[in-house]
Amino acid sequence: MKPNILTIHDLFQKERRYTVPLYQRSYVWNRQDQWQPLWEDIERQAEDCLSAPPKFTARRSHFLGAIVLNVEKIVGGDVARSEVIDGQQHITTLQLFLAALRDYAILIGSSHAGKLQRLTTNEDEKPDSEGRFKVWPTNADRDVFEAVVTSQSPSGVMHALGATSADAMPRVAGAYMFFSDAVREFIGSDSDTLEAKDHRIFGLLQALRTALQLVVIELEASDDPQVIFETLNARGQPLLPSDLIRNYVFLQASNNDDLDTDELYNQFWRDFDDRRLETIIDGEDRFWHVLERQGRLTRPRIDLFMFHYLAMKTERDLNIGQLYREFRDWRDETPEPVQTFLADLRAHSRIFADIIAPTAHDRPATFARRLKSLDTTAYPVFMYLMALPRSYLPVATRDQILEDLESWMVRRLVCQLTNKNYNRFFLQLLSAIKKASSATELAVAVRTELTRSTDPTLKWPDDDEFRRGWLSRPMYVKSRPDRSNMLLNALEQKIRTSKNETVVLGGSLTVEHYLPQKGALSDYPFPDPMPKNAMDANDTLESCRARLIHTMGNLTLLTQELNSSVSNGPFPRKVRRSLRTATCVSTRGFAEARWRPGRKLTFCAAAKNSSNPHAPFGPFPAAATDDFAHLKSIEVK
Repeated sequence: MKPNILTIHDLFQKERRYTVPLYQRSYVWNRQDQWQPLWEDIERQAEDCLSAPPKFTARRSHFLGAIVLNVEKIVGGDVARSEVIDGQQHITTLQLFLAALRDYAILIGSSHAGKLQRLTTNEDEKPDSEGRFKVWPTNADRDVFEAVVTSQSPSGVMHALGATSADAMPRVAGAYMFFSDAVREFIGSDSDTLEAKDHRIFGLLQALRTALQLVVIELEASDDPQVIFETLNARGQPLLPSDLIRNYVFLQASNNDDLDTDELYNQFWRDFDDRRLETIIDGEDRFWHVLERQGRLTRPRIDLFMFHYLAMKTERDLNIGQLYREFRDWRDETPEPVQTFLADLRAHSRIFADIIAPTAHDRPATFARRLKSLDTTAYPVFMYLMALPRSYLPVATRDQILEDLESWMVRRLVCQLTNKNYNRFFLQLLSAIKKASSATELAVAVRTELTRSTDPTLKWPDDDEFRRGWLSRPMYVKSRPDRSNMLLNALEQKIRTSKNETVVLGGSLTVEHYLPQKGALSDYPFPDPMPKNAMDANDTLESCRARLIHTMGNLTLLTQELNSSVSNGPFPRKVRRSLRTATCVSTRGFAEARWRPGRKLTFCAAAKNSSNPHAPFGPFPAAATDDFAHLKSIEVK
C-alpha cells in the first residue's frame, strides 16, 4: 500500500474517475451526523485562510479522514480510474459540496467558476459520457447523483427529481441542497458586491488547496482489495481520543529518566480508568466512560472533559472530531512539565465530574443540572470559574456570576433565539474573565459581555421580549421535554417556603399539559371569547390553541403515575386528583385556584372560565417578571 497526503484540491484536480463498486452500500450520510460537522470544518478553515493575508493560508492543516483506492489500468483512451475501496461516503459528499459551490459560482458570475468546474468534471471526456464525472457512486445512487450534479441549481434539482421539498429528497440530493444553503449563507447576502462574494469563494478554494487534507492509500498489485475492505470495515473497538492522549502524555513521561511513569499514572490518571458507578447506566459502570449528549454529539465523559479542558486552556473553537490532534499541537507548544500538566488535569477533572454528575444542592450544582438541559457550550467558562480559589472569587460573587449566565441562557431559550454563535461567544467571555484582576472586575466583565450586543445572535433579552416569548413561544418539545421540566422545577423551587415540606425534585416528575394534547373538544371547548392578548393577527381558534398548548402556562409537573391517571381526562378529575396527591406546590395551587377564584398565583396561568363544567382555565400563560424563577404571575378572575 502507498499512502499519500492530498488536499481536496489535489484529489480532484486530476483527470480521474473515482468509482464506487457494486458491493458497497448506498449513500447514507445525513445532516446532523456528517454534513454539518464537515461544513463546519470547511467553514472554519476558509475563515482561517481569509484572516491570514497576504498568503491566505490556514495556520494548520486539517485532516478529514482516509480513503483507500484500488488503481485500475488505463484501457485505450479512457480516463484514469480508481475504485473506492473505503471512504466512498467522504468522497461522494465532498463532490456534492463542490457541485453546490460550483453552481453558485456560475450563478453569480464568479471568476472562480472555471476552477470549480475542473474539480467536478473530467473535461477531456465526452459531455454525455459517464467518464465526465469525477465520482461515480454505487449503482443505487447513480441516477440521483447524475441528476443532482447536472441540474445546475437547487431549483433545478427539485425539478429534475419532481420533489416539493428538500426533506422529501434522497440523501444524495439532500446533501447538495444542504451545502447549497450553507455556501449561500457563507458567501454573503444579495446586496454584497461581486468582488466581496468572489473573495469569500476564494477563501473556500484556499481551504481546499492548502488546509483540508485526506490520507489517500493506493493499493499495489500484491494487495487483495477484498481483504483490505473486510479488514477496514471489521467490527472492533476504536481508540478514544482520550486513549491517544493518555498514550502520548505517558510516552513523553517515559522519555524523562527523572520521572516514574507508574507513580504518575497512579497519582493523576488512575481515576479515569478505575472510578466506578454504584448504578450501571446503559450497561456502563465506569464513570468516565458513560455516554453524555451535548449538542448533536454523544461522547464518553472523558472525551467531553478533555475537549472542554482544552478549549478552556487554548480559548479556541475546537473540533471534537480532531481532539487528539488539537491536544497534541497544544502540548507541543506548551513548555509546562508533564507532572505539572497532569496535576492540573486531575484537579479540573474533579471539578468536571461534579458538573457532569452533580450530587450537591448548592448554586453551582443547580446551575450544572440546568446547564445540561440548556445544552450549551458554557462548560469551559463554568469549569474555569469553579477552579478559581475562594480567596480570590468569594462564593457570593461566584453565585451572582452563575445567575447572570443562567439568566442570559434561559431568556434566550424561552425567546427561542439562535445558539449558532455560542461557541465563539463563550470563548470571548472566557478571555474577558481571564483578564480580570479582581473578583469585582470579573463580575463586571461577565455582565459587560452578556449585555454588550443587541444583535439577536448574542443579546440578553429584556423583560418585554422575555415576556412575549414566555407568553407565546411553545416550550414543550417531545425531543427535549427536559427543558420545560427544568423551567418548571426552577419555578417550584422558587415558590416553596419554609412552611412547605422539604422535597428534592428530580427526574421522577414529568411534564403534564393542563389542556391535554389529545383532549376531547367536548371536555375542553374553546373559551368564548379567547382572551385578546392570546390571539395573533392571523390566528384562528384552532391555530391559537395549537400554538399555546405547549407554552409554559399550560404545563405543570406530576409524578409519572399521577400523570398517566389524569392525562387526557376531563379537567375536574385533574383538579381533584391534583389537590389530593400532587407533590408540587405549583400544581396544588393551580388546582385549588380552580375552586377559589381571586387568589393571587405566582406559579400558574389561567384563561377565562367557561360555563361548561369541564372547561379548564386553559393554556393561556401569564406575565413574566425579572427573575427567571418567578416566571408566571396572574390574577385569577
